[in-house]
Amino acid sequence: MSRAAYEIRAAGEVPSQILDDFPGVTFSVDPVGTTIRADLADEAELHGLLDALRREGFTLMDVHRDPSSDLPPTPITHTPLHDPPDES
Repeated sequence: MSRAAYEIRAAGEVPSQILDDFPGVTFSVDPVGTTIRADLADEAELHGLLDALRREGFTLMDVHRDPSSDLPPTPITHTPLHDPPDES
């Protein structure tokens, strides 16, 4: 899985200290809960963030991946290390 962005909604106000261990995470709090936007490297990092929220007792209301954040795979190109011999 490549780097992807996620939006996570949790009930209640999530303290910033819980999110400090996750670079690329921003959040906002509204009367209903906390919206967390996370740019994560892989699925393991996503599960780490979700587990941290659950351990602290937060109820997850919604988790979705932002499909517009998917980067196309980088094409692999072959570049010769030296010029081929001249055949003239």
